[in-house]
Amino acid sequence: MRALRGLLATCFVLCVTGCDQGATPAASDATLDATDAADVRVTTDAPDDDDRIVVPDDVPAVGDPLALDVRRAGPFHTGHRVLSITYTPRGSSGPRTLPLHVWYPTHAIAGPHPTYGRFFADPEAIDDAPLAPSAYAAGYPVHIYSHGDRGFAGTSHFLMRYFASHGWVVAAPEHVLNTLFDTPDPRPFTLYHLRAQDVSAALDTLAALPATDPLAGRLVTRRALLSGHSFGTHTVWSAAGATFDAAAVAPMCTDRVRCNSADVEVFRAGLGDARFVAGIAMAGSINRSLFGADGHRSVRIPLLSMSGTDDPVGADAQFMSTLPVDLTWIDVRGGCHQYFALGGCENIPDALQAPIVGAWSLAFARRHVLDDRDATVAGVLDGSIPLSDRVTLHRRP
Repeated sequence: MRALRGLLATCFVLCVTGCDQGATPAASDATLDATDAADVRVTTDAPDDDDRIVVPDDVPAVGDPLALDVRRAGPFHTGHRVLSITYTPRGSSGPRTLPLHVWYPTHAIAGPHPTYGRFFADPEAIDDAPLAPSAYAAGYPVHIYSHGDRGFAGTSHFLMRYFASHGWVVAAPEHVLNTLFDTPDPRPFTLYHLRAQDVSAALDTLAALPATDPLAGRLVTRRALLSGHSFGTHTVWSAAGATFDAAAVAPMCTDRVRCNSADVEVFRAGLGDARFVAGIAMAGSINRSLFGADGHRSVRIPLLSMSGTDDPVGADAQFMSTLPVDLTWIDVRGGCHQYFALGGCENIPDALQAPIVGAWSLAFARRHVLDDRDATVAGVLDGSIPLSDRVTLHRRP
């Protein structure tokens, strides 16, 4: 199975690397400690023992979640479920329906595991596990994730688990017409606005869950984190409020790429969503052919850029050219394009995904989404508490 996963990951990397960073529009854990299995109870009945969801009789008290060390996985395990979004995007006359994957904290320690993109098994998350009570008095903090070109919702599942272990709820829409199995050639240009509308629709869905849903009314959707991998970087800049260069976009928007004047008006109006108060862009950079030289100036939220030295995506140029945006950039030695997603890089082990990407992301989220002033969080973000000698930190003066 490990060999098959590696082969599939390699094929996926070859499929997406270099064509999902938004560079040219025409192109197309730390493991949680297991509870003693002798002290558990079965909470659901299933004919196969492998499908039983197992929850301990006694679960440890969490206490103040902001006292948890961001450098370690938290006390929760990860549950997973799939919802559905149906909405009518601006520029469209018909509805758009997407799967919405949701990861959340649970005390379950065993049960059936999800598979993402038909092939990629998650050996740790548990499908339909019971929801653990929120460790946060205000409700579960929310993190929305946007996958890359020809990807799928669970590409960075190590990151979803890291956040869920600290009591967050993470949701990722599958961007229909841009997944591993349904991306047309040429790729629809409308995806450059649909993706940002998809993540906003994900927040809308979470905010309006029916009363029968365990998460209904318990999610803090008015202040959320947005992250994106590769082409998802474009989603982050768009939903963060970067304005498009409408004069440059209009001639790109043609029948060949399934784009018309109604779509141009969507770009002209912009796609910013004020509910996103911080953004993380991984393995990608701002697309100047769409946003122009000054489109970034409309962004008013802090952004974290993550890149790898084995995957030059223009993160350096992005850092130098996006003042006055509050942008922090970390470059990870040995990181390839999939270091921030499926892993499998030659020059850095997957075991360093969660301790670097997970910890940095969580520290950034706690500071800017939850206004956390914890000393460890501050030290990670200012570099005085380095997570790894592989990380080069660049901060605005």
